[in-house]
Amino acid sequence: MATQLHEVEFETRTIGPLVLTTPVLRRLGFREMVNRHCPIAEQAELDHGLVAELVTQSRLSDPTALYDLPGWAERVAIAALYPEIERTGQVNDDRAGRMLDALYEQRAVIWGDLVATAARHYGLDLHRLHADTMAMTFAGLFADQPADAGVPRLEPGYNPAGEWLQQLKLFALAAGDGGLPVWFDVLPGGTGDSTTYAPQFAAFSDHAQLARFLPLEDIILLGDRKMPTAENQLTWLRLNLGYIGPITLQDHHRQTLRDLWEAGQTWQAMPYVATREAAKLPAQRTLYRGLGHTVTVTDPQDPTRYWSVRHLYVHSSALASREAARRLSDMQAIEAELQRLQGLVNKYDDKTPEIITRRVQSKAFKKRPAQTYFTIAVVHHADRPTAPLERRYSVNDVQVQRDATLDGVYLLVAGGKAATLSDAEMVAEWKGQ
Repeated sequence: MATQLHEVEFETRTIGPLVLTTPVLRRLGFREMVNRHCPIAEQAELDHGLVAELVTQSRLSDPTALYDLPGWAERVAIAALYPEIERTGQVNDDRAGRMLDALYEQRAVIWGDLVATAARHYGLDLHRLHADTMAMTFAGLFADQPADAGVPRLEPGYNPAGEWLQQLKLFALAAGDGGLPVWFDVLPGGTGDSTTYAPQFAAFSDHAQLARFLPLEDIILLGDRKMPTAENQLTWLRLNLGYIGPITLQDHHRQTLRDLWEAGQTWQAMPYVATREAAKLPAQRTLYRGLGHTVTVTDPQDPTRYWSVRHLYVHSSALASREAARRLSDMQAIEAELQRLQGLVNKYDDKTPEIITRRVQSKAFKKRPAQTYFTIAVVHHADRPTAPLERRYSVNDVQVQRDATLDGVYLLVAGGKAATLSDAEMVAEWKGQ
């Protein structure tokens, strides 16, 4: 039977961005997920899942101090969205603190569950994963920290700027699909970078149950030069996991490249164009060239087991220009300082070969890489009693030219599925991360 309404009242509530975040959190089943892993007593007014969802809503919509949760709940009319909330004072920092305490021990399981659910419901593409570590530095004095198991400790270490600071280490995995973070962990500040990749990926794979919806052999892991150590590469190869990353050029890598040249192999143009250079004229863009070969890696634990790994030398015209300019600048600075120091020989303290050599090391060479091209000699002239010492130097121009042929060259390694990509595809995958 139809009922005719004569009067209808509308009440307007401003919920802001919660109109977008609320349906997402409910589709993911975030509240139920937290409650499943962090149950609370039945007599509690609000369960941990509800408080976690409210704190998440607050951080996404208006990230202010947790003590202002009641004010935030009032501003966005939270009671209209959550009937369990009778008064905004229920949403307070005490409840948030208890929820965070309960959540901490289960954070990895919940996060893995959340990512797996998001991958299923929203078609999140995890075929490309970008891995990296970062130091989070802290200033000030810190009292002795309690040795709580599982809690990362502030420890002294060098940050990327070379500063010795108290720090924590952050590891993160991001999906190639929009750069969405899919895994993270905070580690003690003294944790080594390279050693974190394998156990952290294993933890992500386990908690997100990757094998249930995505075979590991279909994934390619991308990272910087901290990632593809020999040990990590073996781990990825044993898992049939694809990977691409740069490794530091060693002397044997340089010799291999020269051997390839002598065998008649040449650079091949790579069609990659960086997004930031897409609007430039072709002549103004960085040019990339590649020269690759395949090496065989044998499992030291089982000599009958081996894999093909692709090594791709990449030449960047922009990087080559920067390296050549840096070398020239270093050499000019060294020569200018050598000329200045020449006037001090046989004067003041510069009256022994040892002191003259030390002064060159500290004033001219410093930490400049170009010092390897210079040879210093101090000659004694018996026929010059008032000025018996002469400092000479020479430059190894042959070595300068030899090194210049490798300006702008770096080495990418690729294993698993990534080793089957063409050289151009490999460059595009890594450069596009």
